This record gives sequence, C-alpha cells and structure tokens, in this order.
Amino acid sequence: MRLIYRALFKQLMQSAARSHRLAGRPALAGYAFDHITLKMHIDGRFAYRELDALEHQLFPKLAADTVCLDIGANIGNHAVNFADHFHHVHAFEPNRKALDLLEINARLRPNITVHSVGLSDHRHTLSAVQPEGNLGGTGASASGSASDQRVELPLVPLDGVDLALGGRAISFVKIDVEGFEAEVIRGAAQTLTTHRPVIGMEVDRRSVNGGSSPALAAALELGYTHMYAMRRGGRARFRAVSNAVERNYPMLLLSTVPLEFEER
Repeated sequence: MRLIYRALFKQLMQSAARSHRLAGRPALAGYAFDHITLKMHIDGRFAYRELDALEHQLFPKLAADTVCLDIGANIGNHAVNFADHFHHVHAFEPNRKALDLLEINARLRPNITVHSVGLSDHRHTLSAVQPEGNLGGTGASASGSASDQRVELPLVPLDGVDLALGGRAISFVKIDVEGFEAEVIRGAAQTLTTHRPVIGMEVDRRSVNGGSSPALAAALELGYTHMYAMRRGGRARFRAVSNAVERNYPMLLLSTVPLEFEER
C-alpha cells in the first residue's frame, strides 16, 4: 500500500510541476519540509489567492513605472512575483536563514534590491523565535518549542533608509512582519505621507479589538481611511469594509483614496 501511495504522490507532484511551469510560475528555491515551500509545490506559489487578487484587481490601477516595497520578504515569493508589475522592488528581510534564499531568488528578476534588515520605528535588534518547519512564522510572539531556534533580527526605520528612488513614486507597500506592523508604519511615517502608497498588510485576529488594531490605528493617523478585505472563499477579490472584525486577514488593503474594484 505504501508503494502505491508513493507512486500516486509522485505522479501528482510531477503533474503539478508541469502545470506550474506552463503557467510561468518562477522556480523559487525553498527549504525542504518548510510550510512556504510545501505550498509552492502544491499551488505554484505561496499565498496564490492574495497574489492573484493583487495582480488582477489592484496592480492594473497602479503605474508600472513605480516602486514596490516588500517588507518581510522571507525567501522572496512575493518580491519575485511583484517584480513583473513594478519598475523596481525593494525587499526587506532580517532573518539570515530566509535571507540566504531571498538573495538567490532575487536573481530571477533584475529589478529587485535586497535589504538585509527588517523595519521598525527605531534601530534595534529583536530576539525572535524561528519555528521549525515554518520559517515565515518567525517573530517575537511566535510560540516556541524545544526544536525551535532563537534568532536575532536587526531592525531599522524605513525613513532612515536611502532607497535611491531616482524620482520615482512608491505605489505599493506589502507588510508581513508577524505582529510588528504598527512599528513598521510608525517608522515609515514620512515615506508613507510623501508617497501615499496602497498598503497591503497581514492582520492577525489577536490584534483586532473594537474594529481596529494598533497597525490600523497607526495607518489611520497618516490618512489611510479606506480599507479593503479579501473575500473569503470563492474568487479572490477585494471589497470595501468599514472596520476590521476579529479574524485573520492574510491581505488587508489600506488606501488614502477610494479604490474601485469590479467584480470578475
């Protein structure tokens, strides 16, 4: 029976690989047995629903000659996909283990710059837990076990980073930093006020209280008054919401101006 399951699994994986290659998915390097890598093998890319919604609904509204920031880039799954839609992508990642693969994967696109730091509201080093089998879950609030590692993450404010934009505008900022989103926004206040990019942010249900969260409140102070959540189930698309409810948002869009999203 085990041999039958093995043969079946091998056939399914080979079929999936052919399908992903035909779809033009980038062949990213990943760590065996890690959560993100497993999802890439199955779906062609990690967070495929979020990327699909961004590529079909949001990115066509943004100028192609603008800049994207990927804050919490991990191994580069999002950055490499973003690079096809923007003039340049700046990818920020402080975790050395993720950074090793991010630097390799960034070579797939000539318009990605890798920054070996994370972002916060002041310069410091954060001691974080790196869960075994889930590199993307590394963070100060991660629940550790005996097999997990503790890592030191160098963090700086975005407003102190020279991005060498060459006069180009930043039109989109993705933030996925495992509970440190508010600090990132506060440390990027000047940049966000100047460029007014759309923010795509992960929001954990544990941070939501009374329709908001520390990160959402920080963005609201900078004029981000419009919020769009991904529809749960069905087609991947965004819809306007007036406040956040107590659930996980893998991608919540924040904007200083209204965004019109058509049904697909």
